[in-house]
Amino acid sequence: MTIGRSHLTLALAALAAAVLYNVWYFVLRPPAAVASRPAAEQPLFGATGPSRAGAVAVDPLTVPAPPPVDLASAPSWRRDPFLFGDETRDAARPVLQTQAPVLPIVRTILYSASRRLAIVDGRIVGVGDAVGDYTVAGIEKDAVVFAAPSGGRLRVAVHATGSEAVSR
Repeated sequence: MTIGRSHLTLALAALAAAVLYNVWYFVLRPPAAVASRPAAEQPLFGATGPSRAGAVAVDPLTVPAPPPVDLASAPSWRRDPFLFGDETRDAARPVLQTQAPVLPIVRTILYSASRRLAIVDGRIVGVGDAVGDYTVAGIEKDAVVFAAPSGGRLRVAVHATGSEAVSR
């Protein structure tokens, strides 16, 4: 769309009209007479501010305290406000289960008379190093022996998968 001279003239005229109206409304306009509304000036319950003529003063000590709120238990309502009509919330909540510790994966073993190292879970470890929840108790030619947190021994073979990986 191309903007022609008539569009620019019309936009500037609208802007000038808006500026003139706002100057008149907020600066030059005479204040309007405010009609007195006696009902709006009355407090809803007793006198809440400075005492007024003819108003009944309320003693703050006579106002009852709000009911106690039990923050230790979950609130209970007759119905769930987030459900519509006959909907129900039958979704089972997940049960927290203790997960078995993740078994370490042995990729490579470097075994010699003077040095024994292994690559376990992508790290180079030696005897006594920690791998997750386990501690390396020994390194053999074809497996790594771990000490479990429960005190038991766990033997994991190199490149083994599934049930053949672990022997206790």
